[in-house]
Amino acid sequence: MKNLFKLSYVILLIIILIHLVLLSRLVFFPYPELFIYSYLTSEGLLPYKQILDQHFPGLMFFPINLHTLGMITPQIARYWHLGLVALTHALLFIVGKKMFKSGKWALLVNFLFLLWQPFFEGYVLWIDSFLPLLLLPAFYFIYKWLTSGKLKHIFLSGFFLGLALLFKQVMVPLIIFIFILVAFYSKKIKSAFVLGIGILIPISFLILYILRLGVWQDFYFWTITFNLTTFAQMGRKYPNFNALVKTLPIFGLATVLWFIHFMKTKSRNFLYLGTFFFGSLVFAYARFDYIHLQPALPFGLLILVYLFLEVPKKFRSKTYLFFIILTSLFLIPFFKTHMGSKTFFFGKLEREVSTKVIELTETGDSVLALATMPHLYQMTNTLPPGRVFVFQFPWFMVQAQDRILSGIISDSPKVVVRDKEATTGGQNLISYMEEIDKYVRENYEVVETIGDTEILTKK
Repeated sequence: MKNLFKLSYVILLIIILIHLVLLSRLVFFPYPELFIYSYLTSEGLLPYKQILDQHFPGLMFFPINLHTLGMITPQIARYWHLGLVALTHALLFIVGKKMFKSGKWALLVNFLFLLWQPFFEGYVLWIDSFLPLLLLPAFYFIYKWLTSGKLKHIFLSGFFLGLALLFKQVMVPLIIFIFILVAFYSKKIKSAFVLGIGILIPISFLILYILRLGVWQDFYFWTITFNLTTFAQMGRKYPNFNALVKTLPIFGLATVLWFIHFMKTKSRNFLYLGTFFFGSLVFAYARFDYIHLQPALPFGLLILVYLFLEVPKKFRSKTYLFFIILTSLFLIPFFKTHMGSKTFFFGKLEREVSTKVIELTETGDSVLALATMPHLYQMTNTLPPGRVFVFQFPWFMVQAQDRILSGIISDSPKVVVRDKEATTGGQNLISYMEEIDKYVRENYEVVETIGDTEILTKK
């Protein structure tokens, strides 16, 4: 038994290493927000008042953030990415072993994670990449509470749910569902109270931090009002038919089978597993991209393996073979098209533009990135005009153009970097910044063009 236990860890390590090597051979897509937000915060700009954004702080807006922790280059970001995947594997093994009482089936979950994590934009580094490290412990401790009844376990589950909320406010539905289940399904109000305390500790820290910065009104507007109004109207992204079809082997199958099994068994453990799964799927609601499915993926795989064990043994080999064939139909084309060494947002163009800007500026100078390279400031150690920054998407600029223009006028940038052809979702970005572009045309002239990117200085 002890040798079998050690063998499980050896196999897990092999699975993790294969996964990391595979990811290192794929293109890499680190979101620029992870670099620029933490950089500007470290430079003293106030989140939500000067850095206009809709996300909760996570590791971007607190004093200890990705920049202060050393994630300042795409190479370091890749190490972070690989580390997150490795830790997710370890947690998935621990949770799987607890659920299935078997290292063998926990390894099957990890093997499926190796296959499917890259497919659902696992080569992307974004906020959602961090969330499995918080949601899996939250589920693990609530699972332990179900079997032990110890309040310390429900407290720890709540604490990890609260930490996850610091990263994304869309955690709220999952937290509410879990709280309701604990309060009413368990019939122990003390358990719900302790869960609530665990959740409130991280939230209290967030509230105190925002109040200390004096940005409560700005925080409320951008993270709640803006999300429910302007962003909901202009920024929402729905999946097309092809994108939905590609989710069926994992998320569609897990959804259907979960409902069938739960209606038959009414299993309490299975109910909580489904709650974490469906609650995590909410992350993909506002803007549908596969990266937003990453928090739900581990729970979808746990559901599939859980139900695989319900298949009679004489049919298991055929069921598994069918799933492997289905998997290959999706994964082989994906790996063929995503192999490569490219790092998005940090290619030859970005390097040449940032090198030119560094030549024309000094550290801390005011520079304007207009419809291009939002992380230019971090790459060149410069600052946005008027010390006000926003991503120049249409849904932001309808709210922020006047503030950005005022900053440009009061703190004229030494250099302007502009891409007049840049679009998002088929919408030309400059068309939503006509007043800013007019000011630039009147006061700046092009001194160099790199690709479609213009570099301008004062006339």
